[in-house]
Amino acid sequence: MNPKLAGLHLYPFQKLAKLTRDITPPAHKSAISYALGEPKHAAPAFILDEIKAHLPTLSSYPTTRGLAALRAAIAAWAMQRFGLDRVALDPERHILPACGTREALFSIVQAVIDLQKTRQPPVVIMPNPFYQIYEGAALLAGRTHPPGSAIRLYHCRRRMLF
Repeated sequence: MNPKLAGLHLYPFQKLAKLTRDITPPAHKSAISYALGEPKHAAPAFILDEIKAHLPTLSSYPTTRGLAALRAAIAAWAMQRFGLDRVALDPERHILPACGTREALFSIVQAVIDLQKTRQPPVVIMPNPFYQIYEGAALLAGRTHPPGSAIRLYHCRRRMLF
């Protein structure tokens, strides 16, 4: 195993689960799950209908770049959503679908940090609060914790409306 894995911290939800595991709710109350991203309700019927209608097309993996139509739709949505009318997103150059934010965030750090080409380790800048994967990606790419660390946390003071 990679020894750098020992430097990773538990995710906040894992810490919370440890703190609450021995707590039993009153009999007339149900426990609140602190799991991340766990659906609590049944999927809407129209979504299940679409999945059923397209099951035959789910027998093969998509290409890494995804479908051109998907990339075009993502670019159009991002340009409209974030008001990028002066900056065009090229679906062929700027869009790469990912299975989720953790995969994308981890992969971008691994792709841009090359410790063999730098005299000093690069600085990794992360917002605070942050997804735990920022720290994990930075550590596994060769960054270390303070003191002498080049992992910088910047406290977010303004709420971004994403």
